[in-house]
Amino acid sequence: MNSLQLLQFMLSFALQATLITLATCAIERRCESSTAKAHVWTCYYLCMLSLFAAGLLLPKANLANPWLTLSSHNLLWVVSVQEIAATMLLSIWLLGVAVFSVRWVTAFLLVHRFLKRCPQVSEAVKMRMRTVVGEEYLSLEGRGIDFRISPEILGPFCYQFHTPVVFLPQSVAGGDVEELKQVLLHELTHLQTRHPLQLFVQRIVQTLLWFIPNVWMAGRLASLAREFVCDDAAVGRSLSTVSYLKTLLRFAQRQSEHSRTILTMARSTSEFTVRAQRLAARGTCSKEHASTWAKACVILVSLGVSQLWLPTNPLDSPKAYYSPWPTWSAAVLHTFDVSAQDFDKFDARLQVHDLTHEPSATDL
Repeated sequence: MNSLQLLQFMLSFALQATLITLATCAIERRCESSTAKAHVWTCYYLCMLSLFAAGLLLPKANLANPWLTLSSHNLLWVVSVQEIAATMLLSIWLLGVAVFSVRWVTAFLLVHRFLKRCPQVSEAVKMRMRTVVGEEYLSLEGRGIDFRISPEILGPFCYQFHTPVVFLPQSVAGGDVEELKQVLLHELTHLQTRHPLQLFVQRIVQTLLWFIPNVWMAGRLASLAREFVCDDAAVGRSLSTVSYLKTLLRFAQRQSEHSRTILTMARSTSEFTVRAQRLAARGTCSKEHASTWAKACVILVSLGVSQLWLPTNPLDSPKAYYSPWPTWSAAVLHTFDVSAQDFDKFDARLQVHDLTHEPSATDL
């Protein structure tokens, strides 16, 4: 991939990602079910990664070429400007990716080291948990879940790298039985629905597209959707929604009193408030089949947008509707004896050479 193709990929993928994000936000707003909302965002992030891979590995649509009317001199100038722009944009993008990657890795190491220092719950607390939620909820795919005591400021949360872990403040672990049941159901639902893995995929997309504000907005909506799913699970098997609301508001108040926490698992006060308001206004649950059409809409939008490529490359062939295959994917196809037209690595150089030595009108 030369600099002209790279510039086309970066600009087009940014446009595609923005359009898919806006469309997904609109689709998600039409979903009433918390499960449907969460499924929409999971599908969205998988489509974003697929779109990124397709842009690097598959041919691109070449539906127009606005550069045909330029003279050779002007075309060479456009090529030079785009080569400089591609180098600058790539450098800025890689710098941003490096900064956010270091940020996530540093946060992971800090959190991992901190969590190791949290003590495990006592056997008496484990017995209480078995009583309130049942033995089957205390394991995940045959693996036991580790339960630890977290600081009060952080509230309850779950974590999974290799081993699933649930962290409970002492006030919850040794407090009211109904509150313990609701909090446990909430955190265990996070683990059973693979929310930690979904958050990991979300972080990858946010790192790749750090320069698009809508992607960060989508991340906040996706996080809220996952919390809504777990809130519904906690309240659905509980006798009292009011007690769960009191629990949320209590932790929201603690977060507002200690807003300067360095650990990334601490939830914001506004998030607690939105969740509490939703539960207070919650009516009857909507049907879950809505998630099927919502996911289908996201996939269809992604497929349509994937064909939207900006005609920025002045050296694209005006006779072909699709570009040749990228060299690395064409090489894989060739190993399986599959015919695929790939980029000639000298093609752009030859075109520039021909333009440079093409006689101008004054020479004639």
